[in-house]
Amino acid sequence: GELLYPEETYTDQPLEFRIAEIIREKAIRGVTEELPHAIYVEGADLEYDAEGKSIWIRAFIYVERESQKGIVVGHKGEGIRRIRQAAFKDIRRLFTNKSLHLDLRVKSNPKWRQNKTLLDELL
Repeated sequence: GELLYPEETYTDQPLEFRIAEIIREKAIRGVTEELPHAIYVEGADLEYDAEGKSIWIRAFIYVERESQKGIVVGHKGEGIRRIRQAAFKDIRRLFTNKSLHLDLRVKSNPKWRQNKTLLDELL
């Protein structure tokens, strides 16, 4: 049959969603304590410089409780640094020939798993 998308297109997911999923995967794998299902990533904001040679990505890793932020960030920032480095490697493949900057922040959002509107957005 006829192709519905250009041949070089391998997914119909928005770029921001794909970036958020990469970060979430690295966060889940990077956290050693019982936390993975209490993590979601939001706001993979993309900003290109005027020449289109540089891209800045800012994303927020959300946990349910303030006390969980420290688990993700880790001692002296080691946890978030590992997550960022691992995510950077995969995201880099999406932006060849561009300078990439990845800024990750950790926030808490109590009871986010009971928020139907948010869950609908994430799914």
